[in-house]
Amino acid sequence: MTRTARWIGISAFLLFAITGGGRIVGSDEVTMLELARSMLSGRIDVPAGATLEGLDGRHYTKNAPGLAMLALPLVGVAEIATRAAGLPPERRVLAVRFVASFFNAAVAALLLAVFYLVARGLAVRAGPALAATLLLGLTSPLWVYAKSFMAEPLQGLGLLLALWGAVRTSEDPRRPWMAAAGFLLAVLVKPSMAPIAMMCLWPLWIRLGRGPWITGGIVVLSVVPLLVYNFARFGNPFETGYGAQATPEAFSTPLWVGLYGLLLSSGKGVLWFAPALWNAPSGWRAMKHAGGPRRLAATAVAMATLMALGLYGTFEHWAGDGSYGPRYLVPLLPLLFLGVAFALEGASRARRRLAWLLGLAGLLVQIGGVSIHFGAQMREAGDFPYSLPLKDPRFMSDSHFNPAFSPITEHWRMLIRNAGEHLRGRAPRLSGAGDADPRVGVSAEDQERLLRALDYWWLYTGYAGLPRLPVALALGALLGLLAWAIGRLRTAYEDEAIGA
Repeated sequence: MTRTARWIGISAFLLFAITGGGRIVGSDEVTMLELARSMLSGRIDVPAGATLEGLDGRHYTKNAPGLAMLALPLVGVAEIATRAAGLPPERRVLAVRFVASFFNAAVAALLLAVFYLVARGLAVRAGPALAATLLLGLTSPLWVYAKSFMAEPLQGLGLLLALWGAVRTSEDPRRPWMAAAGFLLAVLVKPSMAPIAMMCLWPLWIRLGRGPWITGGIVVLSVVPLLVYNFARFGNPFETGYGAQATPEAFSTPLWVGLYGLLLSSGKGVLWFAPALWNAPSGWRAMKHAGGPRRLAATAVAMATLMALGLYGTFEHWAGDGSYGPRYLVPLLPLLFLGVAFALEGASRARRRLAWLLGLAGLLVQIGGVSIHFGAQMREAGDFPYSLPLKDPRFMSDSHFNPAFSPITEHWRMLIRNAGEHLRGRAPRLSGAGDADPRVGVSAEDQERLLRALDYWWLYTGYAGLPRLPVALALGALLGLLAWAIGRLRTAYEDEAIGA
């Protein structure tokens, strides 16, 4: 079981690395990377941008420190390597971004390995567990977020560890470390995960004796570092930097609008961006009726899901723009796909066929999202730069609710056009002229050219005019390693299936 999980993680990392974009361009992404670079020097202030000014006149990100802290080793290696190579400052920044952009490839790969272990630990057979893992990794937006420097994959890993740790600790109270690590990870990466992560600790709540004390200790352990971080930034342990967004007045969206938007809207509905989830309700019922740890897990998943839908369904920025798909529900995907695993367990032939058809649909959705950066799609659609304030009820309403402007179809339209131009030898070429946007790293003219790009690092190097042979050799080596890893995964899975 652990050998299969290990090769799932290795195979997934290689796939995510091959399909990575090698770029960090989003405002939050850039700011989080700058926080990690500052931490290398013992500071937490960052250059002005998507930031707030502290009492000392320095600028600070509103984001929690978890992602930057965990990415420190990778960012540190990138800084040392780029300095040793003698790159000029402007190229050094882009090179550090390139290396750091693969951080979530490792996180998402680890998440898939853990997901497989959790599914097997809940008594799902090897075949359905592997199938659900593949569906989570390849047919949901997790693949797209594995290309980013956003916090969602870490949040998802934290919630999954909190859930599984709580289930295990409910049976053996001597081992609460996994639940504590998961809760701490989710909250240090994004504090608003706290109420959702609390629902994942449900199996601890109901345990008599030490259970409530363990739960309380986990919460305190997670909150104290955030209070210290807040005080260091703003001189107030309760100032998060989110201002009005951290108050009740930010939750102004009618619940029915937010629920429709998050679940079924053409622009953000999770059931269209991850169609395999149509199987989840039947699987959740199977989990619940199975009793024991599976019933506890099913209850915790349901509570976490309802909490997330209530929290983000009423939030004024429920869509999480700019992002690909239902950004705020991406951390819930590992929990929800446990239901998919149980739906595949003992499924009829017709249900299995339906599951694979839904999986194929999801794969097509992700290919569009993986191949075209969502920022390019938003810019071409006229959604960015924003023309309306975020609080306006008509903000990006066509992209959110009008199927004719769905990002799913728009990504594919751009993919077909751009791929055709590449095949005809008309791939974009960056001029390097003009003033570079400090956030994106290229000029406005080159940003316009990149609307015709495909979002893969090995193509970006060609757009920038770098030598093709070394890049082709590196890509070929990665593809060879991926084929080898998949072969080892197949062997490990077959051995496990035979042993079972």
